[in-house]
Amino acid sequence: MLRKSFRGLAAALFATAAALSAKAASADEIRIAVGCPAVPVCADWVWAEDVAKQLNEAGLEAKVYTGGALGKDPELVDQLSQGLLQVAVTNFVMINQVDPRVQGFMAPYMFDDMAHMFRALDGTDLLAPIAARMEEQGIKIAGLTGLGGTVGFFNTRKPIEKPADFEGLRMRAIDASQMELLKNWGAAGVVVDMPEFTTSVQQGMVDGYVNPPVVAFIFKHTDFLKYYTDAGAGTPFRSALMSKDWYDGLSDEERSKVDTAVREANLRNREWTYEAAGQELAQLEKLGVTVTRLTPEARADFVERAKKTWPLLMPADSVEAFVAAAEKTRQ
Repeated sequence: MLRKSFRGLAAALFATAAALSAKAASADEIRIAVGCPAVPVCADWVWAEDVAKQLNEAGLEAKVYTGGALGKDPELVDQLSQGLLQVAVTNFVMINQVDPRVQGFMAPYMFDDMAHMFRALDGTDLLAPIAARMEEQGIKIAGLTGLGGTVGFFNTRKPIEKPADFEGLRMRAIDASQMELLKNWGAAGVVVDMPEFTTSVQQGMVDGYVNPPVVAFIFKHTDFLKYYTDAGAGTPFRSALMSKDWYDGLSDEERSKVDTAVREANLRNREWTYEAAGQELAQLEKLGVTVTRLTPEARADFVERAKKTWPLLMPADSVEAFVAAAEKTRQ
């Protein structure tokens, strides 16, 4: 069980967490951890600062820790499960390790755009059983937050207008399931950790990746990834998480303040997401990136190929529920 692995790291991390608490936080400080730097393009930091500002104005003490200061995502999740950390924004993988059904929210072409995904999140009970599984691990899901536009194709060599254009390209893959997706689209995949991506491009191991524009912005990959296809191939999100032990230990008044701050920050995150998405293509072009927009025929081809991988991304028996939710909330 994941909770056992969380506890397995606790002893090693406890001294670090305690030292950080003693050095930088009071006993009642609500620490909010994000991995990115304090930059306006990072949705994690914007969301965290929003929550912290509201909590401070409500009479609580909250502080945002940026740049991975409190650890990498697995370490943050471990601290959350033990009540050593109060709030963190992490990669979706932290939920996926407990319940892979969460991948349905970002599966390529399951939803038409970010607004569609958010409607499904609000208008169905798809997240409820996933949230219950996370609570068994000592973690509450505060929200699935947006980070900008949908997923597209970046590469160093040529425009991608149709699946056949992937021929000859080696694309960075997250795992075996994304390798299969790339194969169905006609590309070769190579599993590469994100910290190694730039070096892998320089060494000729990979030519690009499948990501939303914000990733290229944050890591300045637009310096060498000069071709982008606006494919709409997935609705990316981040995982806003809270410690269940900490949350349950709050007074009713404190819990109400936290609930309000999270709810308001989630709503503002959606507006931020839509605004960011609307500016990304122009920003890419300003940075010298050639932007390709798919024809309806090409998009339909990518969609049909992507659907074949849905049962690999999430439990096969959950695909039907996500398809039904997508149809119910499609406008």
